[in-house]
Amino acid sequence: MKTKNLIHLAKLTALSLGLLITSCTNESFDEVPDESNETPKLVQKFFLGDPVEVEKLSDGSYLYGDIILDEEQVTDIAIKLDENPSPDAEIDAKLGLAGGITKWPNNTIIYVLDNSLTSNQRQVTRNSMNEWSTKTSVRFKERTNENYYVTIRNNGRDCNCGSAGLGVQGTRGRINIGTRTSEVVMIHEIGHTLGYVHEQTRSDRDNHVIILFENIQQGAESQFRKNNRAQLIGDFDIKSTMMYGAYTFSKNGRPTITLLDGTTHPRRRPELSAGDIAGTNQVYPGGGGDGGGNTDSCDGVDEWSNARSYNVGDRVTYRGYLFERDFTRWNRIKECSDTPNPPPSGDICEGVDEYSRGRGYVPGDKVTYRGFLYELQSNRRWLNKGRCGN
Repeated sequence: MKTKNLIHLAKLTALSLGLLITSCTNESFDEVPDESNETPKLVQKFFLGDPVEVEKLSDGSYLYGDIILDEEQVTDIAIKLDENPSPDAEIDAKLGLAGGITKWPNNTIIYVLDNSLTSNQRQVTRNSMNEWSTKTSVRFKERTNENYYVTIRNNGRDCNCGSAGLGVQGTRGRINIGTRTSEVVMIHEIGHTLGYVHEQTRSDRDNHVIILFENIQQGAESQFRKNNRAQLIGDFDIKSTMMYGAYTFSKNGRPTITLLDGTTHPRRRPELSAGDIAGTNQVYPGGGGDGGGNTDSCDGVDEWSNARSYNVGDRVTYRGYLFERDFTRWNRIKECSDTPNPPPSGDICEGVDEYSRGRGYVPGDKVTYRGFLYELQSNRRWLNKGRCGN
């Protein structure tokens, strides 16, 4: 998951985790097809400004391979994204157009294990979480009363398969897994939940692999197309947990991806690659046992410069505030202060309603949205006022 990718579609983003293939030397994945075994009806949408073919689900979300995109992560037309926005950049009054991919706050995924899960699925889930938490700054906590959380469910299918939402979707996330889902698949799906897309969609992938579109199943082609707007972190990583297998979505038993010399890459293992680890610790930086460390200090943080390019996880100070780069925008974390350890002033989001697409707003209105407080400006654009909890 090399957040490298992640970040791009990042690591927005389908491994529907490939189709079950006959080769015993390559990992098999089951797609997540329509339960009627009929070919899913695909529609074209735009994700991060690039066209994708997706299946509309009954709840209004969209299935892009094994990635679940919510309504606010796709558009009907291509929307130009600012690749180097300023920290105080306002976003359109329709917050959804700026939804993109959003990190989970405080380096922590709060989770709920649905009652539908079998004992084996629960063990696979915990093993996969352990792989992430022991090697990166990401932490997991079973939900008590937290508002932000991921629900992990049994999809009811007898398969080694899964699907997951891409990053925070509102205040929720979801991972759906089959009864035979392995750690290889679950580690991958957690990557999507963190906001990572697939490695083979990196804009620089042609320098490392060959995509054989003639062998790809009809309707799956867009899952192999490059996303030129996805942010890259580090080098292309053939061993990433977010990398498709050599035979994923093969329609004829032949490879869909090869190395430049025509050979196939080894099947994935139930572990993070060195690139996954380094990338995740950049996107979700932390130093403490809780995964966050003292990451909200302005001390030693450089002022933002329009002459620099920034990656997910980078922090800057700007006009007296601390900002952190998310996948598609900056999030204001807190006001910098010369006073050491200023007393807590309460949650800035307390008493503020969550943004609703069905409501009309006037300048001065405040809403919470994906863990942050926003205020509508006189120009009908929303301004990020800081992270909830501060």
